[in-house]
Amino acid sequence: MREIRDPELLEQYLRKYHIRSFFDTKELPFRLYEYAPGEMINVVHPMEESMKFIVEGVFDHYKIQEDGSSYLISHCDGFGFMGDLAFCGRQPPGRYQEVIETVRAVELPMAEMRPVLENDNRFLRFLVDTMAQRMTASMHIRSDMTTAEKALLGYLRWRCPNQTITNVSEAAFHMNYSRRQIQRVLKALTEQGKLVRTGKGQYSLKEPL
Repeated sequence: MREIRDPELLEQYLRKYHIRSFFDTKELPFRLYEYAPGEMINVVHPMEESMKFIVEGVFDHYKIQEDGSSYLISHCDGFGFMGDLAFCGRQPPGRYQEVIETVRAVELPMAEMRPVLENDNRFLRFLVDTMAQRMTASMHIRSDMTTAEKALLGYLRWRCPNQTITNVSEAAFHMNYSRRQIQRVLKALTEQGKLVRTGKGQYSLKEPL
């Protein structure tokens, strides 16, 4: 992680994503940080220390369970916000955000800004809306084939060595889908010509990315 001390670049991101429009408070101390591939965003710069508007890059959000295994919660790219639960004092344990492609984030120091933002009506409405969207997404029925296909292609692209699945049960577990769901998606993608079956329980992208 490194801080990018470039006021003009920071201003570009603030304007591009209208970040100031989420606040009533003026003259907030925004900073721009960059995270390299392989870094864990929430380890090198915990959510309790800094709320983050992701303005560039790709990362995986996953959970480590009690037995040490993990599963992918979401594959994240594009603009996004992190720190809502930490702001509310409810940051769940065992969650990690691993950078896949260099991530840049516009950030605000949590401890310094909490007393101010607790009285910022526009930010609080933004916070409620963000949390409601995530709750709605988590309640969405994940049996939708299109959603599962996107999740599987993302898992193959970003998480599998040589973009090849070698264990269907393990892939299903990490993606938080059932084995039967993943088998159906693998069959559909193979028939569409997007995947190639290379062996028993082994599938590769036909055209590696």
